[in-house]
Amino acid sequence: MNPARLFLCALAAATLTLQPTATLAAEALDAPARAELLARLDAIKQKHPAFQASFSEQRTSRLLKEPVTSTGSIAFQAPNQFRREVGGSNPSLTLSNGKELWLYYPNFKEAEQYFLGRRAMFDDAMAALTAGLNFSEVEKFYNLQAIPEAEGGYRITLTPRKGNLKRIVKSLTVYLDKDLDVRRTDFSMPKGDEIVTHYRNTKRGALPKGTFDFVPPAGTNITHPLGK
Repeated sequence: MNPARLFLCALAAATLTLQPTATLAAEALDAPARAELLARLDAIKQKHPAFQASFSEQRTSRLLKEPVTSTGSIAFQAPNQFRREVGGSNPSLTLSNGKELWLYYPNFKEAEQYFLGRRAMFDDAMAALTAGLNFSEVEKFYNLQAIPEAEGGYRITLTPRKGNLKRIVKSLTVYLDKDLDVRRTDFSMPKGDEIVTHYRNTKRGALPKGTFDFVPPAGTNITHPLGK
């Protein structure tokens, strides 16, 4: 699989329904204030390393006549485990336990398996994904700008630092509410495609055992696009 497509499957608005609040005439945070915000986010992650939420998203593309909408759920466990399920007529599952990544398409009885820690570009993409999910080492991969929003929230815009990420991501904008929960993400790609995701029913706390386990159902055709 093309690394860009894989990154999109995993990221496709996987970072957390409120419309963004009206932006105040505020300047971007300076370096000390930005560091303080990241410290607050890290403290939340340390106290509550896991969350789950439901989402709705819309993807627009120059290759599509109409936007594509979908709904589903996401679960994340710091530092690098996540589960993203899309429902509807074309369901899919994207899941990583930190050692391997699965993409499963039940309608076609097809599954793709990827092993982590073997390919630099692939691993960079996954590290950048999880950095965008929990802001851990986020400034290693992205330039970060944070602007205060109305009612105590923030709008954080991430633009990639590394050349390989620039081929996949143009920018990722994350809207935080006053509790620093992610409520919306806007993901822009270099060729103009965009994915806008709204999150609701966010819950922080321990996740059920087995959340990040996956055993392909009997009869599933398993492929390894990047090799075993």
